[in-house]
Amino acid sequence: MKYLNQLNNQYRSISALSAVLIPVLSLVFACSEAPKQDEKEVSCEAPLNPNGDSERALMMRKMTQLAEANAASLRNGGELEPYDGSFANLATTKGTMPVDEDFFKGMSAAYLSSLEALYAAEPSQRVQLHNNLVKSCQDCHAQTCRGPLKRIDKMILSEN
Repeated sequence: MKYLNQLNNQYRSISALSAVLIPVLSLVFACSEAPKQDEKEVSCEAPLNPNGDSERALMMRKMTQLAEANAASLRNGGELEPYDGSFANLATTKGTMPVDEDFFKGMSAAYLSSLEALYAAEPSQRVQLHNNLVKSCQDCHAQTCRGPLKRIDKMILSEN
């Protein structure tokens, strides 16, 4: 009888554990599963803008992630993070707020030129060229959407 009670208690423990683990694991796998070719990719992150996120805002978040990762790596003498060319159509993205399109196209070209120079550079030039890239972001945001400037400013590296 004692053996049956032990088995019953173990069964209850396993049942309680599975009641918690199954929903948690389902959520983890749902958010990490690669989208099928005919499905749009769904982000598990909530949009930052309550009115929805524009194509340009989403791209700029990726640009920010890349620049912050590169800044962290360069601070420690590391290599640049891989860049897949996904910012090439920056100039034609739809924005959240209206901006002078000619101005934005010029700033986009400056950013992409700085990005290309950074990735083509010798390691000894990367900090300076990273800073040039960040300055192109500062220049654009100083004229359009000033909100991200504090975060952008933190990406500048010391050049000593």
